[in-house]
Amino acid sequence: MTDPDTSARRALQFGTFDVANYGDLLFPIVAAHRLAPHGWQVVPVSPTKQRTVFGDAPAVESLGNLPAGLTGDAVLIGGGEIIHSWPAGFLQEYRVGDLPAWAYPSLWFGATLAGALSDIPVVWNAPGVPSPFPEQLRRTAVEPALAAADYVAVRDAPGMRFLGSGHQTDVGVVPDTILDLARVWPLDSLRPAFEALAARKDIPAEAALMAVHVRTAGLGPLELADLAAMVDAFSAERGLTPVLVAIGPSLGDAAAARAMSDAMSRPHICLDDPSGLREIAAAIAYSRVYVGNSMHGYVTAHCYDRPGVIVARPAFRKFSGLADHLGRPDDVVSDWPDGLARAAETLGTSVRVPQSVFAALDGHWERVVAAIADPGAGRLRRAEFLRRYVSNGLATSGMGWLLQPVAGRSAGRAP
Repeated sequence: MTDPDTSARRALQFGTFDVANYGDLLFPIVAAHRLAPHGWQVVPVSPTKQRTVFGDAPAVESLGNLPAGLTGDAVLIGGGEIIHSWPAGFLQEYRVGDLPAWAYPSLWFGATLAGALSDIPVVWNAPGVPSPFPEQLRRTAVEPALAAADYVAVRDAPGMRFLGSGHQTDVGVVPDTILDLARVWPLDSLRPAFEALAARKDIPAEAALMAVHVRTAGLGPLELADLAAMVDAFSAERGLTPVLVAIGPSLGDAAAARAMSDAMSRPHICLDDPSGLREIAAAIAYSRVYVGNSMHGYVTAHCYDRPGVIVARPAFRKFSGLADHLGRPDDVVSDWPDGLARAAETLGTSVRVPQSVFAALDGHWERVVAAIADPGAGRLRRAEFLRRYVSNGLATSGMGWLLQPVAGRSAGRAP
């Protein structure tokens, strides 16, 4: 991201940008690239203000600074798999106080509250919706948030269905916005990052690389040693040098890469300490093939016309949703043996992001720009959202909930 333009309007983009996970951290970079020509500065907002280990990730603002301490002119929700209310304790960054309970709801419902309180447009920037909501939560939170939004897009058809049918909002389906990555960072612009990586890791100039991403939860019944032997055999047969890429250090990827490295017998590169997002992108973009558990590892490969395979364990619906957009369902497999078999089939082939995907992304950003440029259009919807929120709070928690900030705080004594 470039230095902020102090004259630009500010789009507050909500997501897990305080978590060291490559794909999530790309969303503000892509949004900034798309919105800067229209006079907008993107301000990433997350549950905490902590910086990640990636030196080139954008700085974040904390939700704790809202609403008075952090002002903006529009709210962007997402992307990423954030439209849910699951506890966030699986992330080290969020194991603080009661943060695990509200971290994820803050990124969509809290974001809508922030937009409504500031009376600024709210748009959904193609986030993921991983599962259906319970009926009560759908009625009291999801449907009001949808009704308050100025524009709503999610990234796949299952996500649209999981929002339910009780709302009247027009929900669009748009490909994951990181499919724009090669427009933001053309391949030649990644060359310095790749050369620095090659020097840092002693990668021979003649090496033909194979990007591999392993997440422990994605092994299935395999032992890590078995997978290491399979990758050794695959790379030996084809003259490839595996690069073990820790795409999500916060999700245990660095430890998994080191364990995999220890179990391998052939020459390989262990990228358990990526210096930045560009270094990860370069490692994948300059490889001959990608295979792994990360969706955005696969997206990166595809953006740079490299064949790739997603080993879909766990079998998140986002994987098949992405493959539907790209017209490549066979790139999503259920286990590592099938993943390596698919990699063998596609190695050396040419892949392209379909023009239909770029057309859909262009249309999406045009609708985002139009929505955030007109703060008056959603004023009544935002006011109704706040009224409904207060009404639901009174119905479930009573008058004490509403009056808690002032109750019992008088400086005088009771008569």
